[in-house]
Amino acid sequence: MGLKSLRAGALAGVAAGLALAVLPAVGAAAPAQHVNATDHVVGHNKNAQQSGNWSGYAETGSGYTSAEATWTVPSVSASSSDTYSSAWVGIDGDGNSNLIQTGTEADYTGGSAHYNAWWEILPAAETPIDSMTISPGDSMTASVAQDSGSTWTINIADNTTGQNFSTQQQYGGSGGSVEYIQEAPEINGNIAQIADFSTFDFSNLKVNGNSPGLTSDDEILLVQNGTTYSTPSAPNSSGDGFSVSYTG
Repeated sequence: MGLKSLRAGALAGVAAGLALAVLPAVGAAAPAQHVNATDHVVGHNKNAQQSGNWSGYAETGSGYTSAEATWTVPSVSASSSDTYSSAWVGIDGDGNSNLIQTGTEADYTGGSAHYNAWWEILPAAETPIDSMTISPGDSMTASVAQDSGSTWTINIADNTTGQNFSTQQQYGGSGGSVEYIQEAPEINGNIAQIADFSTFDFSNLKVNGNSPGLTSDDEILLVQNGTTYSTPSAPNSSGDGFSVSYTG
């Protein structure tokens, strides 16, 4: 996303700082939802976008029909309250209200770390993939792809364990953006405090079968209440990979 892609009203969004979520009591179950990017503003220290819930890279345009990414599931550190994070690949959601995506969750809730895989199509909440057991350090490859018309295939594989999940779903989004994101998901209607996650890599990124050719204009920093919590590195020389670090 370049400056021309900033949405109207952005300065009234993150610039004022997002209120952190009122999270459920320790041990309480709370379904996650991976929502559209919050409004972006220009970063103060570099030419990057800021969001209250997304960090990573997103490109806007048209005609996006498939996206793929490989990443390493990060570990999360203990926290005094419940914290959440999700790594995912998806299409739409930046500048529009649609989104199809799949990824992994890495949370610290109820006094312990929890990891799982999931898929989601807005406006529904995530669907956990209970057939897969996810651990920190696992290498994941995930994709969303249009088969024909409104029929799409969502696939996620654990390269470390050999587990795989695939589902066909109906989706009618515009294909107006593509994302490779580390997110603070929405919990009980509020954007959660992002978990303290270990630095990890996104690699072998593809859009419509080719490298997305990421540039610094596509970069997003996750900023909550004036603090930058999640920062992506510069893209690699091929424009198809980067790392993400917790910086809070």
